[in-house]
Amino acid sequence: MVRQVFIIGLVWILSACPALYAQMERRDTLPASVVTGVRRLQFDAGEILSTPESVRAAASPLGEGDPIRWIQYLPGVSTGADGTSASFVRGGNMGGNLISLDGVPVYGYSHVLGLTTVVPNDALESVSFAKGGFGGNQGNFSASHIAISTKQPAEDRHHTTLFLNNFLTGGHVSGPISDKMSYALSGRISPLGLEYSALKGLMDGHLGSLDHFKAGVGDLYGKFHWKAGDGKRLTAFVLASLDRYGFNMPDGSDEKMGWSNLVASVRYHKTGKKGTSDLSASYNSYGSSQELSNMFHGTENHFSLRSRLDEITLSEDFAKDSDGAARWKMGGRLRYAAFRPGEVAGAVNRKRLLMASGYLQALHSSKKLNWEGTLRPTAYRSDTTMFSLDINLKGKWQLLPFLALVATADAMSQYYHTLEGLPVGWSMDLLVPSVSKIPAEQMAQGYAGLEATFGDHLFSAGAYIKELNNVVYYKEARNLFNSGISAWQSDVDLGKGDSKGMELMYLYQGKDLQVQAAATLSKSTRKGFSEVNDGKPFHAPFDRRLVGNLSAQWKGISLNFTWQDGNWVNGRGERYTVLDPEGNEVPLEYYASINNYRMPALVRLDIGYQLRWRRGRTAQELNLGVFNVLNHYNPFTIYYDTKEEVWKQLALIPILPNLSYRISF
Repeated sequence: MVRQVFIIGLVWILSACPALYAQMERRDTLPASVVTGVRRLQFDAGEILSTPESVRAAASPLGEGDPIRWIQYLPGVSTGADGTSASFVRGGNMGGNLISLDGVPVYGYSHVLGLTTVVPNDALESVSFAKGGFGGNQGNFSASHIAISTKQPAEDRHHTTLFLNNFLTGGHVSGPISDKMSYALSGRISPLGLEYSALKGLMDGHLGSLDHFKAGVGDLYGKFHWKAGDGKRLTAFVLASLDRYGFNMPDGSDEKMGWSNLVASVRYHKTGKKGTSDLSASYNSYGSSQELSNMFHGTENHFSLRSRLDEITLSEDFAKDSDGAARWKMGGRLRYAAFRPGEVAGAVNRKRLLMASGYLQALHSSKKLNWEGTLRPTAYRSDTTMFSLDINLKGKWQLLPFLALVATADAMSQYYHTLEGLPVGWSMDLLVPSVSKIPAEQMAQGYAGLEATFGDHLFSAGAYIKELNNVVYYKEARNLFNSGISAWQSDVDLGKGDSKGMELMYLYQGKDLQVQAAATLSKSTRKGFSEVNDGKPFHAPFDRRLVGNLSAQWKGISLNFTWQDGNWVNGRGERYTVLDPEGNEVPLEYYASINNYRMPALVRLDIGYQLRWRRGRTAQELNLGVFNVLNHYNPFTIYYDTKEEVWKQLALIPILPNLSYRISF
């Protein structure tokens, strides 16, 4: 694991001086962040809707946030390794989160070593984050839904935006083609490899064992919009991304790893007297690969491991308008998917499936009470046939003009499993389908709370309880980086999980001052695994008991503070001695349970300043920030150094500066 994580060390060269690195020889690092403030948010039962400005305001090593980074500062969410996109919602696994782009799932959403997402910020129209009371048009997840909606291309004139930060540079252009057609294009590339080559000489002796690092990172997004007539429009988009990394290790081995996405969708929308309808078709291709070349006893060896998911989806959605308080939504989806998990060399490891689902959603709205209810039956066929019925409910009762009671309830099934490895947000975790021996994961949860509004102040408090069944535990996570992954079915154990907790949030949105505070007090466990911990309960990997976040902005000056209890890892066991066949004493260690050691708390303070100015049609923005002002090293794991025979902590982020610049015209 340490060998793979070590490539993060390349980012040492990006924003600090050699003297800083001389004091941190055994620490891998990621660079900086800036917080640009809190923007307007909209709240619904179980869901929060954000603007692009609020998303970009989230603290991030890239100088501006993204949808995944934004949700990490909301209640109910704990993070993996500090500074990365790994997120765990209400005790679920990282693979239980669905990220969709205009209704199409994006499976390999991480970008630039997990520091951001593959969706360019300039394309964002809005982002919603739902933890409960889910709608009917999406399923096949068990934790949360991050729904990303993109802007319609500009129709008045051509608009151009250029930007640059530590890790990415690119641009966005949008404008009309004719009076009925318009387009938008975005492209980004990462200069990571060039920065490494240019600054390697300055950092000689401080890059450890990493050598000949190469990176090919970029993405391209395009959208087309056509007004086909009164109430009719056709939209299409394409998103392609690539993350490819290569490096040499001291033993002479040449290693490569990476992942890619190709997502395409066409949607026809019609608005009529009886309501609206949407007919769409999408294609989704996600792949990851690992390669290793080395010399063994004078013989050159080459190892290649590839995984891929190809998915085609047809869907139709209909919403019926009504003059009364009740409305209806309904629709269906037909999905074909071909999985190729962990193919080694020329070996074929292919699984095909067909999934059909429909939904019926009722919505009621009145002055005092709003509620929604959804039924979603699903039929699934792989090597066996499975059926499930998802049920989602949410409601909001206005008790007083300033006080409301909110509640949600959900029963969901997830047919795609994620075999999770390192908690750094890389899209290298293996996606596998449900099969006869590994059925769909099941989730049931409930939430109830209060929301109070006093002028510009909003406060919410509530509690949830969640139960999970058929939770996948990958016993051999190290196989995610070797040929053992091809035998994934034999390395999986099924069990149960539960989580309970309280969620608090405060929001103040004044003219010059904006403040957002969020806190989560929770406990999440796993249990009932026949081959793990003797079936006894144990801590979920990122069962952080207390998580707190505070963000504030005043006239461009911003501050962000994060406190999270330490995550659980397999710590040092009890030592004992046995005799080998020759009578020699051999020291061994006994682990009473897994995830038996709590890491130190994650503590981080970030500060930033945002300067904006405009001249005519040209608007410019400069962000300056310092990530981790307290210089508090936040380790995300411990490991045993066999050479020095001591346990060590692996921390990622020291105190680091950040700068980003954007110009629009």
